[in-house]
Formats: sequence, structure tokens, C-alpha cells
Amino acid sequence: MQKIVRFFIFFIVSFVFLNSLFFIGIGVYKSIHAYILVAQGRIEERPGVFIAESLDSFLMALFFLIFAMGISKLFLPNKVLIKEYELPWLKVDNFSELKFILWEVMLTTMFVFFATEAIIKAEHLDWTMLILPASIFMLAFAYKFLKHGH
Repeated sequence: MQKIVRFFIFFIVSFVFLNSLFFIGIGVYKSIHAYILVAQGRIEERPGVFIAESLDSFLMALFFLIFAMGISKLFLPNKVLIKEYELPWLKVDNFSELKFILWEVMLTTMFVFFATEAIIKAEHLDWTMLILPASIFMLAFAYKFLKHGH
């Protein structure tokens, strides 16, 4: 039974890692597209927006990568591949530590996404654009109290 559970965990981690590679591909594509626009002098098409969107894609890739590595360290600690990559900032001994690391990455990703959307919709801003920054604020506020034990 233990081998079956480890197989499913390995399967899940593999697909989460594949998701990370997918978002890296999207980020590279958007970055190259932005650089092509700059090289062709088509600045009016706002290549900076594509670069900001690529940053958002890379942050999502980082989120999936951290999740995959964290789950691997928690459930598959004896695998050779996991033992080789000891990252000092990714020391997870339980779900709470992994949750806080992922929370920080998600807050950063949400902020970059909001900034990109605000730039894209600069001429058509309405009150619904305030939902995301309010959510970011509430998540950051909750994170502060949970992290510091208040």
C-alpha cells in the first residue's frame, strides 16, 4: 500500500512540475514577443505589458515548482533527486512551512497580476478593479498574524 501511495505522490508531483514547465514556456514566449516588438520599433503595442505578463507567468511557474519540491520533500524525502537539491530557503518539515512559503509567492504573484491588469485597463478603470488589491491586503494581513502567532 505504501508503494501505491508513493507512486501517486510521484505522479502528482510530476504533473505539478509539468505545469511549472508550461508556465515557464508561456513566460519565455511572452518575453521573446516583447523583445521582438522592441526590436521592430513597435513601442505603441506596449511591449512592457508583455514583459510584465511574462513575469507573472514566471511567478506562477515558481509557485508550482515550490509546491512540487515541497510535496516531494514532505512525502518522498529519501529520493536521490530530492536529496541533491537542498535549497536553504525551502526547508519544509511540515505543511505549515510549505503553506507560508506558497502564501508569500502567491501574494507576490497576485500583486504583479494586479499591476499588469491596471496598466492594461488604464483607460477603463472601474470599481471592480479594487477587488483584487482588497483581496491581496486581506491575505497579507492574515499572513502577518498567522506567521507571527498573534
